[in-house]
Amino acid sequence: MANLEGLVDLSKMHWRNKPLVVKKAIEWVENNRSLGKNPLGLSWERLPDKRPSKVTITINSGGREKTVYEPPKSWDSQLTLACWLYAIRGYVPLDKRAYIFCTNSRGRGNYENSISTKHCKSKLQEDYNDILSNQDLLDDYKNEVMSQRDLPEGLTPVQRELVQRSVNGEVPRSVVGSITKSQDIDDLDLFNEWKTMRLIPDLRESSIPINIDFQSYSIQEVVKMLESEGLAPSLRQEIDALEQENIELAQELDRMSNRSLWERIINRRN
Repeated sequence: MANLEGLVDLSKMHWRNKPLVVKKAIEWVENNRSLGKNPLGLSWERLPDKRPSKVTITINSGGREKTVYEPPKSWDSQLTLACWLYAIRGYVPLDKRAYIFCTNSRGRGNYENSISTKHCKSKLQEDYNDILSNQDLLDDYKNEVMSQRDLPEGLTPVQRELVQRSVNGEVPRSVVGSITKSQDIDDLDLFNEWKTMRLIPDLRESSIPINIDFQSYSIQEVVKMLESEGLAPSLRQEIDALEQENIELAQELDRMSNRSLWERIINRRN
């Protein structure tokens, strides 16, 4: 049985962040398509008082290839997995070739947070349907996924997460908290990582988040940060980059001046 981490990293998304879950589903589909692999079907079931079934994914890669994965243990991860699988089903689309039923409700008809390919009985699923029925939005997510392929090596792990976990240039507060926790940094460190991204060669500007939803700071905290060394790394790198640019411009001006001088001398002799 295959390890689920080889299929999807559930630590990088959450079922509440619907745009990111859909984007990650599109990323998985397009990555497989680039390898000549197309999803043919999938199935998974998680019911109360029952052990979750195995996750089954069938792919066409010149022949039918079925892989079975061990499901996650926590409820949050299980519901996130269900939403991700449901997004794949809607994006491809797989329709009846996909079976997903995930709920922790024991009451009949009470499916507040659930995913079912047979009956949509939750507001959560309706929200996912709204996204998956918007083709323009799906195209935007696909374009974003394609533009983020082959990221330059100069990115730090934090910066790479900012790129991969942003949607339409936005990084919500929930993702900020997840990144700072997993990378063992604070918001100020994250701010520095974000601001220095535009100094990385070969990184598309469109890949850099436009807005990051940091927590609110009091004016006293802002003053403390400004007076500390916290902003120094990004400012120093920006200064270094500007100084290097100034040197290169000065050298180019010298070359142009020397060329112009020699051209005037040659023209006089002629």
